[in-house]
Amino acid sequence: MLDPILIASVPHRNLTAFRDLSGTIESMHRAIAQAAFGLTGTAYRILPLGDGRGDASWLQALQAQHEAAAQALSLTPPADLSSYDLREADQWASFTWVLSQDLIRLRDAAGVT
Repeated sequence: MLDPILIASVPHRNLTAFRDLSGTIESMHRAIAQAAFGLTGTAYRILPLGDGRGDASWLQALQAQHEAAAQALSLTPPADLSSYDLREADQWASFTWVLSQDLIRLRDAAGVT
């Protein structure tokens, strides 16, 4: 699995990079969900994040996905991922950093390598 810390370096306003990011996030969540089920017996729905556009509904789905993963792994809820304006470079940088850190937290708790 790709190291989630690399998400923090995805360039702003690069459509190809964003599409790659979206697909990577969905793939990571599939691996985390499978591992979480093996660890806890708790299944949760994987949302179609791989075709997202970074709009408000995509951010809300991403937030819901992280909340479901955290709950399945008996972790505290994630930080807010849904209120960023990804059109702004500084908010993009903050978003990708927070996202990478939460994916690391979920990955580690699930034991995914």
